[in-house]
Amino acid sequence: MSLLAALAMFIANSADPTPVCHGAYEQGALLACRTLPDATITISDARGFQAHLTADAKGRFVLGFSRDAAPNMTLRVCAPGGSCASLPLAIAAHDYKIERIDGLPPGKVSSFTETQLAHIRKSSVRKKTAFATKVSVDDFLAGFSRPVEGARISGFYGSQRVLNGEPKRPHMGMDFAVPKGTPIAAPADGVVTLAAPDLYFEGGTVFLDHGQGLVSVFMHMSALDVKDGQRVQKGEVLGKVGATGRATGAHLHWSLKWRNRYYVNPDAALSLDLSPLR
Repeated sequence: MSLLAALAMFIANSADPTPVCHGAYEQGALLACRTLPDATITISDARGFQAHLTADAKGRFVLGFSRDAAPNMTLRVCAPGGSCASLPLAIAAHDYKIERIDGLPPGKVSSFTETQLAHIRKSSVRKKTAFATKVSVDDFLAGFSRPVEGARISGFYGSQRVLNGEPKRPHMGMDFAVPKGTPIAAPADGVVTLAAPDLYFEGGTVFLDHGQGLVSVFMHMSALDVKDGQRVQKGEVLGKVGATGRATGAHLHWSLKWRNRYYVNPDAALSLDLSPLR
């Protein structure tokens, strides 16, 4: 081994991989972190949850916490072929709005025809395929803005209904109450991985991959102005607000999924300072 190669290996092995992270340590939040280039990262908890990711060539990575993240987690970062650092994380609980409704007729809780079930299955396949698509971009670095401005927030991340004692799926995004036809702007640069006008629950839907496993999902659209594979810039119009799918009125639903594992709070992306990663 040459002296230069030996020196490079020594530096790599002795460098401190302890990450510096920015953001809120709470359920549903996002962290923007920097460590050594190409370091491997593991996030885990005592419940058995574990996720693995790799920092990019500049040591950057984004970490998301689920709606029900454990109060105590461990972040372990290892330099390529070198030292490791483990950090205990204390995750604050979030107070979610829980609404309980009893006495509903069974048909109002869950009942689908065979035609509806076929549509649901077809929609599920399309979503699963799109979420499995990975795009190598760092479009999230410019930060996020609201997809519609001046809207009343009519639905909040993490809220949940319990119907006839049966907990329904939590609301995993933000709802913006605006009139049908309101333009929807891309909250950050990205690549369209799904442009579907007719998913069963979601109706007109667009998936926008921002890189680092962050994928925006826009639902209930009345019109789509983008197509699969299209690269869009922050502020570019994706389509128009509608009430398609299982929506009771015109609004935009915006979700943000982290590494195809779980949805994080879009509001956390809006408030996250990404400048330390640029």
